[in-house]
Parts: sequence; structure tokens; C-alpha cells
Amino acid sequence: MLRLVIVDDEAPARASLRAALAGIPLEMEVVGEAASVAEAISLLDAVKPDVVLLDIWLGDGTGFDVLDQLADRSARVVFITAFDHHAVTAFKRGALHYLLKPVVRADLQEAMERAKAAGAVSVDEVKDLRRALLDRITVPTAVGFHVFAPDEIVRCESDGNYTRFHLADGERVLASRTLKEFEGQLAAFGFMRVHLSHVVNMAQVKMYLHRDGGTLLLRDGQEVPVSDRRRQDVVEALGRRSTGSKG
Repeated sequence: MLRLVIVDDEAPARASLRAALAGIPLEMEVVGEAASVAEAISLLDAVKPDVVLLDIWLGDGTGFDVLDQLADRSARVVFITAFDHHAVTAFKRGALHYLLKPVVRADLQEAMERAKAAGAVSVDEVKDLRRALLDRITVPTAVGFHVFAPDEIVRCESDGNYTRFHLADGERVLASRTLKEFEGQLAAFGFMRVHLSHVVNMAQVKMYLHRDGGTLLLRDGQEVPVSDRRRQDVVEALGRRSTGSKG
């Protein structure tokens, strides 16, 4: 009999998985549920299940955080994701088993059959997926997570304890974290803090204007102020980008 644990921060999602599992003709038992990273680590180390149905994005972290901290690493993992089909490409590149929300019973049954045959992914085999997701920026909002390619983002603007993402298609997304919390992640993709309230995708800069102490004109027509203390760094960064593009 397969002993299962469900890890998802949404109670309706956990209930839906339980209902779907009940209709699958395999010997299985759900031995516990967890709604957060902390709960999951405690539960999984205590019950040592055969299979973990693991949501990628949890309220206090990610499924990767759970796997990183487990003492017992023998469980087989089936990832659950609410990513759109574009983002799911990353999972396919990682060659890992995943279920796309809302979970379809036939897909869940296939995953359980693979798990029973020891064909699901073990805890120690998640590195490929983690690497595959490194070229995406995850943005938590009040309703869930958005997943963007870096070139979809023009700039980010501080809005108190929130961050407003300005996208290339004109959409704006309000993230439930501060600009400072995103700054380090964005820097790896060529973004730069040009002002206390602004982080800019430097690939989207069309011109640097001297007026008003320094202003960036972006390719979509938006203008972003450059602070005095960051002006020299911005000019040097644009100079490096210009030199690099010629090579």
C-alpha cells in the first residue's frame, strides 16, 4: 500500500486531491496533510511516506525548501503546479513528473501508478527542475504566483510594502513583497536599482536623458528618474552594455 502525504497551502486543493485519490483503484492511504513548509517538514520526517504530492509554491516558501530540509530523503515526489502551459515547459525540460492544477484524475492515477512502480522522482532528483526554473522570475500576488521570463518585465516600482511590475505587454501586476526583496533576484537577469523606488530592466533602456538630474527613457515610452547617488553606476552600466552589444 502506498502511504501518501499531501502538501498544499490551499485547503480546497488538498480536499480535491483527496477526493480524486479516493476514486483511483490502487491501494493507497493519505497519512497526513500539510499547508506550509514548516508543517510539511515536521510531518514528513514523522510519518516517512512513500509519496509526497508537493505543491511548488507554499505560503511560507516553496516545495524546494521542504525537500532541502528533510531528514529522510527516500520519499518519491510528484510536483503540483498552477503554472500556465508556457511555464510548464521548464518542468518538461527537467524531465520530472508533475500535475497541473486543477488536477485531472486520469493524470493523478498515472502519477500514482508510476509511484507504485518506483518511477516517480525521488527527493534527491529535483536539481534539474530547480535549474530549469532559474530562468523564470516568480512573483507572489494576493491570488497566487505569476511566473515571468525576464524579458517580459520592463521595470518594477515600489508601492509601499508592495512592488508594481510593469510588463512589456502593458499589464501591471502588484506583488505582495517589497522592491528590496526582489532586487537581488532581478539583478541576476540584468535589472538595476536606479532609484529608491525603481528597478529597471537595462535591456529596455532606449536613452539616458540629462534632464531632471538624470532620466531613463524606456523602449515603451515610460520615463524613470535616476537618483543622484546611482547616476554614475547607471551610466557605467549603460556604457558596458553598449560596448558589449558591439562585440
